[in-house]
Amino acid sequence: MKYPYPPTKSRVAFDFSVESLPLSPRGNLYLWTFTFCEVIDVADGRRRWSLFLKLLRNERRRKGQETLQGLRVFELHPGGHGLHIHAATGCYLHVSQVRRLWGMAGGGRIDVRPIPPERVSYLSKYLRKQGRPSCFYGVRMWAAFGGQAHTRVKDIVVDSAWTRAYAVLVASIDGFKKLSWWQRIRAVDNVEWGRAWNVGLPDDWSGVAIGLGVEMRGLRPF
Repeated sequence: MKYPYPPTKSRVAFDFSVESLPLSPRGNLYLWTFTFCEVIDVADGRRRWSLFLKLLRNERRRKGQETLQGLRVFELHPGGHGLHIHAATGCYLHVSQVRRLWGMAGGGRIDVRPIPPERVSYLSKYLRKQGRPSCFYGVRMWAAFGGQAHTRVKDIVVDSAWTRAYAVLVASIDGFKKLSWWQRIRAVDNVEWGRAWNVGLPDDWSGVAIGLGVEMRGLRPF
């Protein structure tokens, strides 16, 4: 896979997961978009989505239909329309069935269209960290459902000068992970530029116990 900029581990895991989506008998996937009648918070939207999946799973089980499997992605619509949920699946569903159950779960309008498999990856544009709305902090932006096979984010290993510098700081400095994420980024950047790792960090930082025989100033892991 080629990216125009360094992707997040979540983005890479999602792209690998997309490749494992089973196709429909026609060789395509179905892209669904679920909306709400009103602007609601993300937690409420997640509860309604979970209820919808439960209603759909139970009804399909009673009718002897296959379990719905796929991937879902959250999007906060830029036009102020609130939370949208996108779902990609190879399973065929009757629009009337989905509309009825989505309404029972507290949902609004739905949209579905068949797309070629390579088009699904465009959903990963919603997974960027830069510019992510604060309401999504701590929220899983994408997830598999219905038992869909997928790649876990923790299974993605990134090997670069930056990640090696980060690993050395974690191993060498007691309490390094207690710093905020942005402070840790600053520390790694300091190392890459040949500065003392704690330049620009709070003066009262006390977690400076050094291990592995690495000096605090000019810490160079390479």
